Amino acid sequence: MKALVAGAAVSLISAASFGSPAAFVAPQTAANVEGTWTATMRDAWKNRDGERWISLQLQQSPRGQTGFSVPLTELQGLPAADERLSLQSARFSLRRDAGAIDFSGSFTEGLGAGTFVFAPNTEYVSAMRAKFPSLRDQDVFRMAVHDVSREFVAAIEREGYREADLADLVRMRVHNVDVDYIRGMRKAGYEKVSIEDLVRTRIHGATPQYVQAMSSAGYRGLSLQDLVRTRIHGATPEFVQEVKAAGFEKLDVDTLVRMRIHGVTPEFVKEMRDIGYRDLTVDDLVRLRIHGATPAFIRQLRELGFKDIPLRDVVQMRIHGVSAEFIKELRSLGYTDLTAADLVKLRIHGVSPQFIREMKELGYASLSRARLVQFRIHGVDADFIREVRAAGYKNLSAEELVDFSIHGRRWLKRR
Repeated sequence: MKALVAGAAVSLISAASFGSPAAFVAPQTAANVEGTWTATMRDAWKNRDGERWISLQLQQSPRGQTGFSVPLTELQGLPAADERLSLQSARFSLRRDAGAIDFSGSFTEGLGAGTFVFAPNTEYVSAMRAKFPSLRDQDVFRMAVHDVSREFVAAIEREGYREADLADLVRMRVHNVDVDYIRGMRKAGYEKVSIEDLVRTRIHGATPQYVQAMSSAGYRGLSLQDLVRTRIHGATPEFVQEVKAAGFEKLDVDTLVRMRIHGVTPEFVKEMRDIGYRDLTVDDLVRLRIHGATPAFIRQLRELGFKDIPLRDVVQMRIHGVSAEFIKELRSLGYTDLTAADLVKLRIHGVSPQFIREMKELGYASLSRARLVQFRIHGVDADFIREVRAAGYKNLSAEELVDFSIHGRRWLKRR
C-alpha cells in the first residue's frame, strides 16, 4: 500500500478544518510554526522504483499532530539511510514551495526526535491568498507538509478542477491524485470524474491500470462504484480467471463480489466437487458458505452414516445446530435411527441430550422422538413434572402429562 501511495501523507488534523472563504480576510504574511518531531529509520521502506522513504511525525504545541512520508533524498542534510543511525546533533531540512521545515535533534539506534521550525515562503503565501483569501497559518503549514505547490494547483486547474478548495487539494496530494492520474482515468474512459471519486478510486486501487486489467478479463465499461467494489472485496482480474478456470463463465460483478464476500473461492469449489457435489451453482455455493456447510462438516456426517445427503438437508442441519457431537450424544441415549429431518426437528423444539437425560431420571425413558417434541411444545419439562407430583399426581403417563399441561395448569396455579 505504501508503494501505491508514494508521496502520500496522513494528517491527523482534518483537511476540512481549512477556513471558509467568508470567514475572515487574512494578512498577506504567515507566522512560523514550531513543534517537535519523531522518526524511526527502521520504518523506512522502498517504493516501486527502489527509492527509500521515511515517515515523520510532527507534534505542534498545542494544536495537533501531523504524520507524512517523504523520500529520504528530500531531507537535506540527513545522512544516508541507516536503520541504526546514531547522531548526537542532527540538522536537516525539507524545502517546499510553501516554505521550509528545519529540523534539529538527534538519533539513537535509528530512533530520532527533536524540534522543528516551519518558515513560510512569503511569495507563496501572497500568491495563494490571492486565490484563497481565508488562507490561515496552519493551512500554509499543511500545504508545505503535503507539498501543495503553486505548480500543482495550476496543473489541477488546467485539468478542469478550478473549483477545488484547499481541502480538496490537500486530499489529492495525500492520496497521490495528480495530473497523470486524472489523464489516465480519462484515457480509460472516465471523463469529468469528481475529486471525491478520484480520491476514492486511488485509495482502493481502482486505477487506470486496474481498469485495463478488468477490461482484458472481459469487464469493460464498469462504473466507478463497481470498480471500487471489486477492489474492496478482491473480485480482481486474477479472481475472475480463477473462477473461469473452475467453470464459471461470464459472471456479473454482483455475483463476483458476492462470491468474495462469502468466501466462495476456487479452492472451496474444488473441495465440494471432490466430495461428490459437482453441479453446484454459485447460489448453492454461497448458501453453503453462509451457513458453514463446509466439506469438513459433510465428511463428518458421512462418517456418521449420512451418505449422499442432499445439500438442502446439510444446510438445514447447520442452520439449526445439528452437529456431529449432537448426533453422537443422541445415539448414546438410544436414538440411533434419526434422519436429518428428525434431527432438525428435535433441535428446532429444543429437545437436547440434557432434556432427554432429565426425562429418564424422572422415569420417562425410551420416549419416542414424536413424544419428546410434544413434551417440548407443551412445556412438559422437569420442573412441570415435579410440580405435578407435588400436587399428588405421582404416576402420570407421558400422554397424561401432555393432557395435564394443556388443560390442568390453571388448576395447579390455584392451589
